[in-house]
Amino acid sequence: MIARARSRSVAVESLARTRRRAARGAVGARAMTFRVVVVFFSRTAKLVTLANVIAEGARAVSGADVRVVRAREAREVTSGTNGTLTSYERGILDAEIATPEDVLEADCVLIGAPTRRGIVATEMSAFLERLGDAAGRGTAAALKGKIAGAFTEVGESGIGGHEMVLMSAHAWFMQHGMIVVGAPPAPATTESSGVATALGENANANANSNSNSNANARLVLA
Repeated sequence: MIARARSRSVAVESLARTRRRAARGAVGARAMTFRVVVVFFSRTAKLVTLANVIAEGARAVSGADVRVVRAREAREVTSGTNGTLTSYERGILDAEIATPEDVLEADCVLIGAPTRRGIVATEMSAFLERLGDAAGRGTAAALKGKIAGAFTEVGESGIGGHEMVLMSAHAWFMQHGMIVVGAPPAPATTESSGVATALGENANANANSNSNSNANARLVLA
């Protein structure tokens, strides 16, 4: 999983170089910042760890300014508090809540959420709805040209329609004129071999689960 996640930085690096060359005349000798935002929704540490491994790969790109934020769920929207959200593993709620502006101000967005019965988690779908509405209130090309990619997590069986979820995310990106990147082919690891796909990164919810998962969530969100 880590090897495949880090391979995404190759595509991001290539596109980042293109943008740096295009902007070189305007910025002169000033270092150019390439803003990346990783938006995730998950209640468990497995996908959160994957989100942060992907973020670390993006940070390897020269000039990348990377943030990891989480999509909120409906109860937080209506109550304005996360005090009753006890189903999350420890550390996850420490992440900043994602806003449409986080994406609109970024050059690259990577989204990740669990696959549930063949569709993306409704919390991420709701975030994309809000993002689409916010983009529509601005210029018609608010998202056009931004780099975009997706990752997901499947259930214990490893069979959950994850490729359909990744394809639907790609379709959403292309609908808004974004530049879609997948996961370049890489040797499958023991953890990801059953769900490996070039469409995006994948985590198996039951793979290598142990008592360290909560510690991973706290570490990557610190």
